[in-house]
Amino acid sequence: MFYTDKNIINNSSLACFLLIYFIEQYEELSVDNRKAELMKLLLVLPFAWHEVSRNAIKTRKLSTPFSTILMDTPLIKANIKQRITDYSGATTQGLNMAVSSGLLIRSENNPEISFETNFSKWPPNVKNSLPDDMTKTINRLANWFHYMDTASIYRLLLGKTS
Repeated sequence: MFYTDKNIINNSSLACFLLIYFIEQYEELSVDNRKAELMKLLLVLPFAWHEVSRNAIKTRKLSTPFSTILMDTPLIKANIKQRITDYSGATTQGLNMAVSSGLLIRSENNPEISFETNFSKWPPNVKNSLPDDMTKTINRLANWFHYMDTASIYRLLLGKTS
């Protein structure tokens, strides 16, 4: 008998479409065709799937700096290193699913891995079925992350690393 864990499939599918949504939002902000880097994508689910972070982010103005939100709600950073680690599997599964289905293109420019959309229209009924609070969170993350370099984002979240 073959067992299929529906939770893994559902989580991978949700991760796939949330990451595609982030990349699409990121691309819309880009005037220089900048692609979403893997290191930034590893941060999306730890915020979108974390209720405290999601609630603190989803209603904030796009013009509010990311650093201000982190200061206003320090719980966002609670266990962030562990959350990044915990969700990295779901992130890579979601990205693999998106690439293998042809919705994303993966590029490698050593050492940077990045992704870009590869579709003109979302699959039917997918975009509208994404959780509203998660898409609002992702809109803000895409905006903030687009204007910040990756090292600065990680420094804000993890502190100075050696």
